Amino acid sequence: MSASTATRPAPAPARPGPAPRPWHSELRRGLAPWAGAAVLLTTALTMGSRAAEWQGDWGATHGLLRTTTMLVLGPLVAALGCRQGGRESRRGAGDLLRQAVRGRAARTSAALAPLVACVVAAQLLGTAGVYLATWPYSLGGGLTRGHGLLHAADAVLLAGLTATGFVVGRLVRWRGAPLLPSLACYALFAIPAYAGTPLTRLVPTQQPWPGDEVPALWLAPVLAVWTGGLAMAALIGHTARRKPLALAPLGAAVLAGALLVQTGDDAWRTDPRAERLVCDAGEPRICVTEAHRNLLAPSGEALAGLRQRLAGAPGLPERLVEQRPGHRVRRGSGEARLPLFTPLGHSVVRGGLTDEAVFAWEAAGALLAPDCPDPAGGELDEVVWTYLAPAHQRDLNDPAEALARAERSGRSEETAATRTALQRLDRLRDLPEDERAAWLGAYVSAAQRCDFAAQPTL
Repeated sequence: MSASTATRPAPAPARPGPAPRPWHSELRRGLAPWAGAAVLLTTALTMGSRAAEWQGDWGATHGLLRTTTMLVLGPLVAALGCRQGGRESRRGAGDLLRQAVRGRAARTSAALAPLVACVVAAQLLGTAGVYLATWPYSLGGGLTRGHGLLHAADAVLLAGLTATGFVVGRLVRWRGAPLLPSLACYALFAIPAYAGTPLTRLVPTQQPWPGDEVPALWLAPVLAVWTGGLAMAALIGHTARRKPLALAPLGAAVLAGALLVQTGDDAWRTDPRAERLVCDAGEPRICVTEAHRNLLAPSGEALAGLRQRLAGAPGLPERLVEQRPGHRVRRGSGEARLPLFTPLGHSVVRGGLTDEAVFAWEAAGALLAPDCPDPAGGELDEVVWTYLAPAHQRDLNDPAEALARAERSGRSEETAATRTALQRLDRLRDLPEDERAAWLGAYVSAAQRCDFAAQPTL
């Protein structure tokens, strides 16, 4: 045989590449990244649609964000987990996978772990984004470590709901199965809120309103053990060969649930920043809680005209104070009520007063209408109210409109009363400054005592 006809050596076989990792496949082509995007988008849309109700108030932001996490994201991730769990049966690959070398626990981990990771990462990212959105409009105060730990416990809850939905998807071979854990999740979180029994403390959404309470540091770990233990027990019971191993997390969850039921209201306490007052140097002084200290300057600007018209008047309340938990402004205490700041979305939106004229008008009403047995008030309240808050277009501020409104009623006595009130308002405005200050002081101080018979006349 010649050299030209000699056979050449066979080429070496190509080295096999690394086997694809299940995590990489799930993150590239699976449900996990879409689930994370759905959680993030749902958080943004739900919170953004109600931004006026929470932006600026840390407590309101915390409360609404946790409610959104439980009642909106909870059913969502439970349905997503169920869909992921039913993937094998939808594809008809159940029998093939049961013959695979990898066991049920390994297959479950490969399919579930990326989904849980994306859901939790999206929830924490959305939470951080919401707090960044409220920071530029902060009314004051802030969050405690207990608030932050509760968001971590919420992440554990979402992970547990995802895992529980996954188990349901494995067990229920029905295309509509994702509806089952979703509806059950919403019912378990929403319905017990109206029960009013100690068992409602087991629902993670339960927290005091309107958000001026601080959670104890132990509350979040106990909630995490309660919700996470139940989910872990369900997952171990489905995947482990030794089913009794599920008793350990189940027992921990039962102990945590018993602790939640027995604690009562000890898990929350009043935020001291919602009780301490911060005051300015004006007269009368304006005092807001430390949790709303950034509203002190806007309140002073809104009431600058009211203070100017009351300058030099004797017998006025020393302070206009914001009402706070456990404290009620009483007549004769030297205090009058400041208009309410909360709930947000009315007088305060995104850290500022929505209408300074309305705010001043309400403050003048607190001076003239304290908590008296006779709600009728003084005879000249409308006149004094209009003088103290003339920017608010109401009552006698527009004489022509006031007379036209009285004439439209068709009652001659109402028209006559309106003409008399307008004449008294002109008379009050024409009084010398010192005499007007003394008159206003006597009128307001009598109103604060609910002694309407002692009010001077014009």
